[in-house]
Amino acid sequence: MSDFSYLVQFFFSGLTSGSIYALIAVSLVIVYRASQLICFSQGEFYVFGALIMASLLMKGIPLLAAFLLSLLSSVIMAGFIQYIVIRRLLKKPIGMLIVMTIAISLALRGFALLIWGRESYVVRPFFQVAPLSFVGATLPSQVFLIMGVTALVLLCLWLFFEKTLIGLAMRACAENPDAASLMGINVHRMSLFAWMWGGAIGAISGMVVAPLLFTQYTSGIMPMVKGFIAMSIGGLTGISGAALGGFLLGLTEAFTIGLVSSRFSDAIVFTILIIVLIFKPSGLFARSQ
Repeated sequence: MSDFSYLVQFFFSGLTSGSIYALIAVSLVIVYRASQLICFSQGEFYVFGALIMASLLMKGIPLLAAFLLSLLSSVIMAGFIQYIVIRRLLKKPIGMLIVMTIAISLALRGFALLIWGRESYVVRPFFQVAPLSFVGATLPSQVFLIMGVTALVLLCLWLFFEKTLIGLAMRACAENPDAASLMGINVHRMSLFAWMWGGAIGAISGMVVAPLLFTQYTSGIMPMVKGFIAMSIGGLTGISGAALGGFLLGLTEAFTIGLVSSRFSDAIVFTILIIVLIFKPSGLFARSQ
């Protein structure tokens, strides 16, 4: 492989990991806009999505059915958590709510350990297609599927929030919950929808990357951290900014690993976060208020 081929390989690797970070960052933004709360349990939906799908495939269930059942399970789980736990604590101090999301994350991780143990799981590629060659770089077909799914999710979110009544109601709740409530919008219901959206997107990110990575009960920790960093870089409330932050983070990480060393990738990522928080704490892509 030539030097240019290596750069192309790093670029697509960065886009792949950046797609996952973008999806998780977007799911965090949706929950944050609806409830003003950063859900630190979002990484567990990533894990449950992948592990539930892997278990269903091992039972002989077709891929599409396994994907949809896993997605439905994560949506129900996210809605259950919001309705049973978070909704009853919304009037509590924000610190208590953040600690509660961390506790939920630890509890879900414990459940995953009880169900699947410490073993690692991987699923077969969604399409049995030979790796593609592009200017000397070898790219698995799953890479293009991940980027395509990410683009589709972002498009669906844009259509949902811009073209549907429920999406407009959720935007109103994000801008001013009190005014939205006075206009007859059920703020609690919109928050429930946001959590279900977040759970769905987190599960999708875990399922589409499952054929490339081994997944176990602790696999959601670093994607959650990287998704939160992407969210912070892009701005806490912007979906497009969070997505751009995820891609920027993935590309930075890939080129650091490829051109420098994997030992420095996390250090450089966190350094970028510190610099952004010092000089532009509202995020690189945040709109002026």
